[in-house]
Amino acid sequence: MTEKTTVPWPSAAMAAAILAGLWIASRGNYLLFHTATEMFSVLVSGGIFVIAWNARRFPTSPYLLFIGIAHICVGGVDLLHAMAYKGMGVFPGSGPNLPTQLWITARYIQSISLFMAPLFIGRTFRPGATLVAYLAVTATLIAAIFGGIFPPCFEEGTGLTPFKIGSEYFISVIFLAALAFLRRKREFFDRRIVNILSAAIVLMAMAELAFTIYEDVYGLSNLVGHLLKVAAVFLIYKGTVETSLTRPYDLLFRELKESEEKFAKAFHTAPTIMVITSLAEGRYLEVNETFENTLGWQREEVLGRASREMGIWVDQEQRDEIMGTLERGEKVLNRDVTLRKKQGETIEGLYSAVGIELDNRKCLLGIVRDVTARRRAEREVKLLNAELTQRAQMLEDTNGELEVTVEQLEAVNQELEAANKELEAFSYTVSHDLRSPLTNINGAAQVIQELFGQELDPQCERLVDIIHRETLRMNRLIDTLLRFAHISRGEISPEAVDLSALAKEVAGELQARHPQRQVSFAIAGNLTTHGDPRLMKIILDNLFGNAWKYTGTQEAAHIEFGTILQGDKPVFFVRDNGVGFNMADAHRLFLPFQRLNTEASFKGEGIGLATVARIVQRHGGRIWAEGEKGKGATFYFSL
Repeated sequence: MTEKTTVPWPSAAMAAAILAGLWIASRGNYLLFHTATEMFSVLVSGGIFVIAWNARRFPTSPYLLFIGIAHICVGGVDLLHAMAYKGMGVFPGSGPNLPTQLWITARYIQSISLFMAPLFIGRTFRPGATLVAYLAVTATLIAAIFGGIFPPCFEEGTGLTPFKIGSEYFISVIFLAALAFLRRKREFFDRRIVNILSAAIVLMAMAELAFTIYEDVYGLSNLVGHLLKVAAVFLIYKGTVETSLTRPYDLLFRELKESEEKFAKAFHTAPTIMVITSLAEGRYLEVNETFENTLGWQREEVLGRASREMGIWVDQEQRDEIMGTLERGEKVLNRDVTLRKKQGETIEGLYSAVGIELDNRKCLLGIVRDVTARRRAEREVKLLNAELTQRAQMLEDTNGELEVTVEQLEAVNQELEAANKELEAFSYTVSHDLRSPLTNINGAAQVIQELFGQELDPQCERLVDIIHRETLRMNRLIDTLLRFAHISRGEISPEAVDLSALAKEVAGELQARHPQRQVSFAIAGNLTTHGDPRLMKIILDNLFGNAWKYTGTQEAAHIEFGTILQGDKPVFFVRDNGVGFNMADAHRLFLPFQRLNTEASFKGEGIGLATVARIVQRHGGRIWAEGEKGKGATFYFSL
């Protein structure tokens, strides 16, 4: 059904009857006509204010509330204008200048208010403070008029002053600007209301143009101007009454519908699994396209069913524990879960969920990031590291005890070369196959924030921000992993290296990046070794950086670099007085992606010490650590 955009015939007939009655009255007694038109405008302006003010707690448009507040002042000034008109005798000896000044004041207030009103669309303002401000400005203008400060608008024997004529033209321009501004914001209104208000503004502009040419207060142009003003005020009343009283929820439902459509689009096209389930029964109320594509279940197959009966959660105890956390009103962020596809295969994911309310029903919005490829990659890296370490140890153990044939060495070299090729292929997979979906996820999160950020509720906005930050973190992990792989297989160019000089350089860089930290360094002199200078710098960067990070909570932080002798071989060490660690966990220190301190204040990816260990191993040395919780740590390495 096509929506009407014109004034219904009963209202049009009423308006025509009012205008016809006023025109007939002007033929017999112009003063009666003027008084009737102005009083009609005053009453309508008062009605606009009363209705808009009392409907301010309804979901009405701030635009219409602002217009209503302005019209109580417009109506008040128009009332004074009617009483001051020629022949009324309310203000003896005032002459035609006083009503003309009051008229132009009312029109300035009305036009500027209509121009400013679109600024409040989609925003909130304080109605009480706005009303007080309007009353204060109006009172000041009236005082200026009666105090003789306001510029004259009509002079006996001359007629309208240049100020009055110029003001009418200027006010007409303001009305037209208000019209353009309103039309630009028309998507926030019902089409019918926009057309009614647009017609009112056009009539007000035409009325002002009519008042620029009149020479007598009882003249024809004055008559036309007042009739146009009556019609305009009637239309403003029609628009505000219909929106604020008769149909107060139209705008709200329109905005809700648009918001729902945008949320639905973001929900269904999100590159992560998203589901909405009932909190009590755990039944699926909605799933997105990624859920269907990843798990193989179609939307129609899962809606109304519970994940428990479908066997989607591999670990039901874990699912029950997570649901218990959510039922207590707590959030769940990035929990490792394993989900089963329709075909029986499994995926590994990071599960996050928050409680929401839909139709007075407690529900959950759950998000699962598929990290199957990431977890598989981590396991492959660990397995490859273990295999290479085992082979290196076997060669070391058999050195001097078994005679290794050329064929055996060739076989080992071929296996190592194949392992390196597998590592290169894996690096390509990480850099390409993992980066591509991450880029898509990150891009989608940014699009949601840019297009719908102002319309998302705080929970959704927080979840989108988590998606964005976690994809950036995953990207950093990939970069770190690639650098680690490169260090593991890059060529070594050994030469004499001054470790003392390198250590002083690293310490200077740390102090330059963090000038607010007060850290003392004790670096022994004349410490040299034979190794790859670039890799030696990476060793010291990581060990000093590790010490710098974990002494961050100490008021008097201290980092020492020195050497001891084990037998006839030098062993270098980096010692700090930081948070330390439990020696029971020492075996995890040099494994990739293992972090003993997971507090937010100690940021990192868990790859630095693994990188150091790999470099030391490639130089034929060993590395170990000693520490105590709360009493610092010492990292030893030999080359």
